[in-house]
Amino acid sequence: MISILTPTLNEEKNIPLFIKELKKLKFNYELIFIDDNSKDNTDDVVKKFLSKKIKFIKRKSKNRDLSQSIILGVKKAKYNYVLVLDCDLQHNVASANNMYKKIIKDNFDIVIGSRFLKEKYSGNLGYVRSLFSVSFIFLINFFLEKKTSDPLSGYFICKKDIISKYKKNFFNKGYKILFDIIYNGKKNLNIFDIQILFKKRIYGKSKLNFKIVNLFIKQLFYTFFFRLKKN
Repeated sequence: MISILTPTLNEEKNIPLFIKELKKLKFNYELIFIDDNSKDNTDDVVKKFLSKKIKFIKRKSKNRDLSQSIILGVKKAKYNYVLVLDCDLQHNVASANNMYKKIIKDNFDIVIGSRFLKEKYSGNLGYVRSLFSVSFIFLINFFLEKKTSDPLSGYFICKKDIISKYKKNFFNKGYKILFDIIYNGKKNLNIFDIQILFKKRIYGKSKLNFKIVNLFIKQLFYTFFFRLKKN
């Protein structure tokens, strides 16, 4: 069993399609939507699907923050494994079957849906986002160390306790929670990458903006100096 954590922000049109896509999953799960103060009808749409299996959490903070949404979701999750999965349909839901099988069978700490394991860039990511991701991954590998082909992925399965036990060391802000888990959390993580197809959005817009980029630059500096302190 696994808890799927799905952060939402203005995704009313994607929710029904996303829930339909989840029929492709071959394992049992609970689904937790964590909404980050949406201004559209995301709340009302999600509430139509609520059940014992599907839950909804509304963050009360006015400061939108994906990392905080995931940490809140982890706190509410029932199971020992969590799958972080966006509902914008850019992540291929069916890939989670192989990711889940790998983490259970081989006891990895994290299995990452990587956009860049076999590709130099992701064509469906768009030029600006591809440039952002590839450039920052290069800097991460150069100044820290390479632990995965895609430390900025938003699609991964991990053991719940590597978030709950180590979150006190995280930067705890922004949209790159996986980066925090890998570089500011438990040492010697056992990581496995699986290549995923990153799709184009059907509805809605990318959340990438200057504020998010600026937050990640701060997260990089925090991580660099945090690691210097530990050493």
